[in-house]
Amino acid sequence: SSEAQTFVGFARVAPLAMGGSSSKQGQKSPNCAFTPKELYNLKQVYFYLCLHTTTLTSCPLDRNQFHSLFGNHRQYKPLWRALFAAIDLNGDNVIEFEEFLTFVTHLKRGDVEARRQLCFRLFDSNSDGMAEKADFRSIAETRAAALRRPTWHQHQSQQHQALASSSDAPAEETEDEYMQFFNACDEDNDGRFSFEDFESYCMLHGEAVVGQTLKLLEVMFDGVIEETGIIITAADVKNTKPHIDWQDHKIGMGSFFCCSSAPPIFTTPPVS
Repeated sequence: SSEAQTFVGFARVAPLAMGGSSSKQGQKSPNCAFTPKELYNLKQVYFYLCLHTTTLTSCPLDRNQFHSLFGNHRQYKPLWRALFAAIDLNGDNVIEFEEFLTFVTHLKRGDVEARRQLCFRLFDSNSDGMAEKADFRSIAETRAAALRRPTWHQHQSQQHQALASSSDAPAEETEDEYMQFFNACDEDNDGRFSFEDFESYCMLHGEAVVGQTLKLLEVMFDGVIEETGIIITAADVKNTKPHIDWQDHKIGMGSFFCCSSAPPIFTTPPVS
């Protein structure tokens, strides 16, 4: 069966709950997966990402700023360029709020199609519409690093040591898993595959590759925004530090929002 043909490296994962199933009636606009209060908290996250890590003043979320936030985490360093390209939909080398919102929507509340699209954008790091074998090395390296356990696990009981060793995946083994996936998609053996090829694979083998890959992005993204105290899930955007305003009020942020030329006012959270 097609189920049996799926390579064992990727465990099957249950799809994330969609935002619509837990939404509050009447609060979300037809074109947005978030309520006004959730949008306020997401804008606070965006303001935080736009704070220069040295001067703590507002700056564009360009490649340099993105690298200072995501590229300095050792285990995620190989993936930051591909992630930036996946979020920067118009390719102007600046992540605007609408692009950030699209990324968070697809990652946290996207349907099957949206999650596949985000996953493929990560595979297609040069945005030419084709995923190539070299594009998978950064993903494989990042996944291998994320699966490694801290050294203090080695001092636990014999049983725990066995558990730790069985769940650790060497980089070569993880890369082999992605290469098996790549070869399954690249049916004509020309060294690349399209989104249509990727969709055909998912239709046959399920969403395990999508789930595993986007889980990496979730851990990476959630770790970077942890300081904000804002927790984004499929059901809620919770602010555990509501007393902190991450907006730099000394500099107008209007240019970062493609929907309006006027600086937005976010001094008071909307009422839920």
